[in-house]
Amino acid sequence: MSLRFPPHQDAADRPALVTGASSGIGRASAEALAALGHPVVVGARRADRLDDLVGRIREAGGRATARPVDVTSAESVAEFVAAAGEAYGPPEVLVSSAGTLKMARVWEMEPDDFASQIDIHLLAVQRLLHAVVPGMVDRRRGDVVLIGSDVAYTARPRSGAYVAAKAGLETMAHQARKELEGTGIRLGVVRPGPVMTEMGTEFDPETAESVINDWVKHGFGRHPRMCKPADLARGVAAMVSMPRGAQITELEIQPEAPIEEDYS
Repeated sequence: MSLRFPPHQDAADRPALVTGASSGIGRASAEALAALGHPVVVGARRADRLDDLVGRIREAGGRATARPVDVTSAESVAEFVAAAGEAYGPPEVLVSSAGTLKMARVWEMEPDDFASQIDIHLLAVQRLLHAVVPGMVDRRRGDVVLIGSDVAYTARPRSGAYVAAKAGLETMAHQARKELEGTGIRLGVVRPGPVMTEMGTEFDPETAESVINDWVKHGFGRHPRMCKPADLARGVAAMVSMPRGAQITELEIQPEAPIEEDYS
C-alpha cells in the first residue's frame, strides 16, 4: 500500500461523460468541464438539443461530441459508454445529471409515475455506475459525480417520488464510496438546493400554486432566490479537479438570500 498518489493526468487526457446534458445542471457541467480542457461526451434523450451545446463548446475551443442516451435503458447506457470510449478513450470522469420532475402527494401519484421517477433518479444512476466504474477500478483512477438534492434530508411536500429517489441516491453513494475505498476512484455528491432549471416549469398553474403554498407552509420559502445551473457546475468542476490524495465527498450548494437594506 502506497501513501502517495499519482497526479491527475492533464484534463485533455481525462474524458468526461455527462448525462442529462440537454439542459440545466448537466448542460452547465459539460460546459464547465470542457472549459477546463476535458473532452466531453454529452448525452440525453432529447438528442436534438445537444448539437447546440457541442457547437458552443467547440466555438470556445473545447472538445465535445454528442450521443443519445436513455438512462432508463441498460442497453442504451452501454451503447452510450461504448460510443464515448470510441470518441475519446475510456472515461475518467462521470457526471450523472439526468432527471425529470412530477409533483404530487405520495398517495395521489399514479404508481407507474412513481416507479418512473425512481427509475430515472435512482436506478438509472446504478446503470451508469455498472457501465463505467469497473473500467475505472481496473485503471485505479476516476471521478464520479452524482447530482443529488437537499430534499433527501429536508423532504418537501408534493414532490412525488423525487424525495424517495434522491434519499436512495444519497444512501447508495455512501455505500459505494465505502466499497470504492482504496481503488483510486472518488465518488461525490453535489447536492443542490433550489435551482432555476426547466424541471418544474411545465407545471399547470393549479399544481404550481399548491406546491408553493405547501412549501411556504413548511418553511421552504424563506426568500425568493434560486441558484443558477452554473453555480452547481462550479461545484462539479471543483470536485473532479481536487488534487489526488483528497476528495470532496459531499458539496451542498444553496442560493444566497438577497441582501437586506435595513438589517437590524
